[in-house]
Amino acid sequence: MKWNFRLLFIIHCYLPFINQANAKVVKVLEPEGEITSPSFSECSDGNFIQSWKFSLTAESALFIEFTKFNITRCEEATLIVQGASRTIYCGKETPSIIFVSETTEVIFNSLTPHCSNLFHFSYKVVGVTITVVTPRFQHIIGKKIKFLIEVMHLPKHDLKLSCTFNCNRRLQLVNTTDVVYCVFRVPGKASLSGRCEVPFERLEIIKEGELYLESDLSKTNLQLQSSQEYQPTASKPGLTIIKVSHVYLHPISYTASIENSSVKMSLASKSLDPSKYRSHSREEAIFQLQPQQVTSLGPGQHDFHLVLQNNVSYVTYTFPIYINEKLGTLNVTSINGRYVGMHPHLFPVQITLTKGAPANITLSIREITNGKLIPSENVTISCLSTISCQRIQISMKPPHYTKQFRVAAIAKNEISFVEGISEVIESVTKIYDVYFDSRRVFSGMS
Repeated sequence: MKWNFRLLFIIHCYLPFINQANAKVVKVLEPEGEITSPSFSECSDGNFIQSWKFSLTAESALFIEFTKFNITRCEEATLIVQGASRTIYCGKETPSIIFVSETTEVIFNSLTPHCSNLFHFSYKVVGVTITVVTPRFQHIIGKKIKFLIEVMHLPKHDLKLSCTFNCNRRLQLVNTTDVVYCVFRVPGKASLSGRCEVPFERLEIIKEGELYLESDLSKTNLQLQSSQEYQPTASKPGLTIIKVSHVYLHPISYTASIENSSVKMSLASKSLDPSKYRSHSREEAIFQLQPQQVTSLGPGQHDFHLVLQNNVSYVTYTFPIYINEKLGTLNVTSINGRYVGMHPHLFPVQITLTKGAPANITLSIREITNGKLIPSENVTISCLSTISCQRIQISMKPPHYTKQFRVAAIAKNEISFVEGISEVIESVTKIYDVYFDSRRVFSGMS
């Protein structure tokens, strides 16, 4: 029988293994505070794991400063700082200051009941805040906006930060608490950012935000113009279209109403078009009156009330619009009958439209010479409602020399045209006074 003897070397090495499934996890929510090792009663069973989790964003960084660290034997306890990298502290590996900008977990693992009084550290979650000071609301392009930039929860440790603020231009901050002013030139969303860096370290804190800016509306800025179109349709009446154009500003919503009627219309603000704004283009808003709305308003002139507004300003306009109805028969009559006073005396004429409005009416004297009508001086008048068009009176001058003439009239609106002419009118010498002289009949008596 042969015996084979082999020499077995057993090497003991410490590899820290932590079963975090059994760990007590504390989510740290306060921006600053102090943390100490657990008490004897908490880890009396000799197998204790606890972690403190600091959830960070791009807007914050974690500063940890140890004031006590007494973990001398790695086989008994360890303190692990785990973030983007993992560092184990025990024995000769002792921490002093830790500054990180990613979510970090501090894990304490004790294999003995002697875990109290092993470490103590203070922490601060350093962050950047941007506060709009004035105006708090209603931010207008072209006007100064005041910002307060603060670095919060700075440690007492001599931590040197280099901070800037970007608001369409880059501003170097003098202090970790600073006030800056910015002026924005284009409406819409404007990006803001506060950035702090630690020199000689790849660590930065970034706070980002945005501001919504609007144009200041005024009659001077808008230069509004209005126009009206009529669009025939198969049904009667047709469509009445009101167009307004103005210099492009943003944002603008429109509200329109017509006199005291129930006819109301609105248009929402469109998305920002930066190229239109920079080129000072003109924007057009179109309001379309439907046939039933036209019917409810009736023919004639109506006041169109328009409000252009946004969150920082508003402007109101009132201008006339016209609902056109087909014109009826046009009658022209000399109020005083056939005979009127000779030039330069005036004589009254009555014009009657049996139906329709509004209308522009042109009157002319047509002289009768050798049986022909010879046009002379024209007079133009307007009537804006059905009632006013049904009875119009105007004074006219008869011709200088011709005794017989007629008064001709032409009435028109956007959808119709009619003519009328009076009967023959004759100008005669006007008698001012009549007196009786009796001296030739009765001598010596007046």
